[in-house]
Amino acid sequence: KISDARSGSEVELYYRNPTPSEEAAYQAKLLKRKGTKVILNSYETRLDFGQRILTGFREGDFGFDSKPISSEEASPNYIPEWKAELVAGAPDMICVLAMTVFEGTRVSGTVFEIEEEVLEEPIPLPKS
Repeated sequence: KISDARSGSEVELYYRNPTPSEEAAYQAKLLKRKGTKVILNSYETRLDFGQRILTGFREGDFGFDSKPISSEEASPNYIPEWKAELVAGAPDMICVLAMTVFEGTRVSGTVFEIEEEVLEEPIPLPKS
């Protein structure tokens, strides 16, 4: 479930788990190198991969022309282009889905502290 601040409602999106190759491709696409610059490519990456894993949504959460639409073929409100409608009308929801699925892994209850320990002093370099 995703809280939609614009409408003040909760949206329920359905998705499949990404494949290991999709996970790797997602991480690789997030950052682009252009010469000496590193460019964050998060919006395009999230929208692209969010569409790939999105399988549907709870009926009534989205509408088109003031009518509810459905991602379920058996529903009378089903439209075959439901995913394209979501991309056009609610790309932020698809991006949040991708961010949650691909970037949402956290270690619960454990705080890692990194400590640097120098075991021996470095040998000084000779002067020239």
